[in-house]
Amino acid sequence: DGVYQIKRSSAASFLLQIKWLIASQPFGKDVRFDTRGLAPEFDDEEILVGKGDLKVQPASSGLPERNTQQVVPSAASVTADVPVSHEALSIENAQMITADNNAIKVTAADESTAETVILEAQHKAKYAAVEAKMQSLKEKATGVSFNAKLDDGLYLVGCGVRKKAIINVYAVAMYSSPTALEALTPFPNGKQKKEAQVALRNAARTFGPSSPTTSFVLEMTFKADGRAIAEAIADGVKPRQGGSGSDVKELENSIVQGVAAKGGQATKGTIFRFDCTEEGVSVSVDGSAQGTVKSDGIGSALVDVFMDDKAVSPQLVDSCLDTWCGKDLFVAV
Repeated sequence: DGVYQIKRSSAASFLLQIKWLIASQPFGKDVRFDTRGLAPEFDDEEILVGKGDLKVQPASSGLPERNTQQVVPSAASVTADVPVSHEALSIENAQMITADNNAIKVTAADESTAETVILEAQHKAKYAAVEAKMQSLKEKATGVSFNAKLDDGLYLVGCGVRKKAIINVYAVAMYSSPTALEALTPFPNGKQKKEAQVALRNAARTFGPSSPTTSFVLEMTFKADGRAIAEAIADGVKPRQGGSGSDVKELENSIVQGVAAKGGQATKGTIFRFDCTEEGVSVSVDGSAQGTVKSDGIGSALVDVFMDDKAVSPQLVDSCLDTWCGKDLFVAV
C-alpha cells in the first residue's frame, strides 16, 4: 500500500478529524494517533496536498519527483466538519489515519484510490464552506422570502423582482451549485460587477458534473393570466436559444397547462419553478411537475433570460453579486 498525506492548517480541524476516526473507523484494526517512538513507514511514494497543488514525490529525498498535477483547493477551516464518507474510505480498502505534523494520511492500494478519497474530502469541504455562509433572503420590493437551500441541495444565489412598468409582477430567486458560487469569490464586493456577472452567468449556464442544474423559483406578487406569463417567458427564451421554435412553444404550453389547474390565472402566491440542465428545462407549478422540455441549449437560454446583460431582473443579478462576491469560500491550505 502507498501512504498519502493531506495537509491541514487548522489544529481544530485535526482534532475533529481524530474524533471522527475514533467513532467511525470500520476496518476492525487499531488506529494509532500517537506515532512517537515509531519509525515512519513508506513504500516510495507520498502525496502532499497544499496551496492547491497535488504532488507525488518519493519519501526518500534522494529520488527525483515523479509528477505534479492540479487539484481543487481545500477549505481547511471546515473540512473536519464534513468528514470523508464511509463509502469513500471503503473504496478498495482505502483507509484514512492521522499522523504527526497536523496532517491526515490516506493509505490506499494505489495512487488513484488515494486521489479518489482526497477529492471526496475536498468535495465535502466545498459544500461545508457554502453551508456555513448560506442564508435565506427577502426580496425587498415584494417582501417575498426565499429559503437558503432547496430540498435537492441547490443553494440560493440571490433574489430579485420582475417589474412591468410600476407593477411588481413576481419575485424570482436563482439556485445553483457551489461551483456557481465559487465563480464569484475572486471578485471584491461592489467592484468589477460586469466581470463578476459574466463569470456567474457562465458558471450557471455551463452544465457539467460539478454543476448539473440551475433553478429559478418565481413567486407571483400580482395576478396575471397564465398564458400571458407563459408568453412573456417564452419571448425571453426564444431569441436567446436560436433553435427550434417548437421547443419554446412546448415550454410555453407546459406553463399554461400548469396554470390551467388554477382556473387559468396565476394568482398572487403561485409558484413556478424552472430547473435548467444540459438536457432541457423542467417545469413545475405550485409543486406539480408539468414535464421536461428536452432541447439542446434551452436550459442555457433560460439562464440567460435572468443572467445576461439584458436580464429581465437586474435586481436579481445585483443580489447574486452582493451576496457572494468576495466570500472566502474555498481556502487553500
